[in-house]
Amino acid sequence: MRRSFPASLFHPGFRFAGLLLLACTTSPAHAQLFTQYFPSNLPGYAPDLSSSVVQRELLQTRHPGVMIGDFNVLPFLSQSTGYTTNLLGRPHSGSAQIITSSGVRANSLWRRNALGFSANVANTVAPELMATNTTTWSASGGGSLSLGNDSLALGYSHSRRYLGATDLGNFGISYPVPYDTNDIRLNYQHNFGRFSITPSVVYDRFDFGQSSAGPVRNFNSLSHQLESVLLTTRLEISRGNGVISILRASAAQFAPNAGGTIDDYADGAGFLGLDIGADSVIQYRALVGAETRQFTRISSAGLTTPTAELDVIWTPTRIDTVTVTGRRGIFDPSSPFARNQIVSDLRLQLDHEFRPYLFLRGYAEGALTDSQSLQAATPRLRQTQFRFGLIGTWTVNRYLTAVLSYTHNSSYTKGAVPQVFDPLYGLTSRSTFTTNTVSLALSLAL
Repeated sequence: MRRSFPASLFHPGFRFAGLLLLACTTSPAHAQLFTQYFPSNLPGYAPDLSSSVVQRELLQTRHPGVMIGDFNVLPFLSQSTGYTTNLLGRPHSGSAQIITSSGVRANSLWRRNALGFSANVANTVAPELMATNTTTWSASGGGSLSLGNDSLALGYSHSRRYLGATDLGNFGISYPVPYDTNDIRLNYQHNFGRFSITPSVVYDRFDFGQSSAGPVRNFNSLSHQLESVLLTTRLEISRGNGVISILRASAAQFAPNAGGTIDDYADGAGFLGLDIGADSVIQYRALVGAETRQFTRISSAGLTTPTAELDVIWTPTRIDTVTVTGRRGIFDPSSPFARNQIVSDLRLQLDHEFRPYLFLRGYAEGALTDSQSLQAATPRLRQTQFRFGLIGTWTVNRYLTAVLSYTHNSSYTKGAVPQVFDPLYGLTSRSTFTTNTVSLALSLAL
C-alpha cells in the first residue's frame, strides 16, 4: 500500500472518529505553533495514516456514513476519562480529566473534483483544578478543481487552541492560554509529464488571549500574521517514487507590544528530498535543507540553521508496522519570553495487531527546543522532553472504538528559565517536571 505524503482529510476512506481519537492520544511533543514544511494537498489538512496496521483496520471497519446527495456525512461522539499527575508543570497539580468531543465531516464522492468540510469541538474538565478547563474547536473546508492534467485547490481552517504549561517550549506559562488560528491557502499544480510544479500561497493568523487563572498575563505580544509563498517541484523517477524540492519565503508581522519589541521577520528556506512510496514494505520521505530568519524591526541578530524532515514506515509483516519521524526547523515563539524556537524532534512508533480487532501501539520520543531569548544579554532558553506511551485500541464494531492509553513525559529546562509568580508557590522557575496520564476513551460513529 502506497503512503501519500500528505493526503486529503476528506478522502472517502477516512474513519474520522477513530483516527481523531487515536491522534489525540498520541500527539507529538512539538510546540503548539508547529507547522509542516509540506503544505497539504487540499481540500484536507491531515496526513495519511493508512499505512499503519492500526489505521488500516480502522479504515476497513469504518462506519459507512450517511449519504446526502453526492456527499458522505459522518458524525461522531467520543468520551474520555482519565487522570493526569501534572497539569501545570509543578507539584500538586494533578487531576482527573473528563473530555467530551463531537464532530462531523462531509466529503463529496465526485470522480474528478472534490469538496469537503470538517468540524469538531472538545470540552475538557479537570474536577480538582477547574481553572485548567478548556473548550477547543476547529472547522475547515476546501475544494479542488481538475483542469485537464492540472489541479487548483483552495482551503480554509479556523481553530481555538490553548498553550499548556507542559507543552514543549512554552516557558513562563502556567494556566492555559487561549489562541485562535486562521489559515487560508491556495495552490495550483501543473504537470509536465513526469515533472510537476506547484506554486502555493498561504496566509496564517494567530491571536492570543490571556491566562485563565493565577497571575493574569496578557499574551497578545505573541499575536501575529504570516504570509508565505512556496514553490514545490516533483520529478517522478519511477512509479510512486520521486525527487522533491521546496522553496519557501515568509514574512511575519507581530502585534504592537506596549513597552516591548516588535518581532517582525523575513524568513527564507530551501529543501531537497526523496519521496519513496512504491514499495509495499518500506516507504519514506526525507528532506534536508537550510533556513534563515532575519528580524526587520529590531537590531536582534538573525539566525540560520540546517533543517530536515524524515517520515519512514516499515511494514515487516502484515500485523506489524514501524514508524520513524524526525524534524528540525525554526518555528514561531510559543512563549512570551522567546523570539523564536529551533525545534528538533525524533519519534519511534511500533504498531502490532495483537488479536483480530485488538491493536497495541508503543512509542518513544525525544524533543529539544532552543529558543532565542527576548533579552540580548540573556542566554538561550532550552528545554528537553522525553515521552513514551502504550496505547491499546479495540474496534468493537464499525460504530464503536475503545482506546486505553498510558503516557509519560519528563521535561528538563536550563538557561535563564524565567521565574513565574504563583499565589500558592511564590516565585518558581519550574525547571523540571514529570507527567503521567492514564485514560480510557470511547468513540461512537453516529
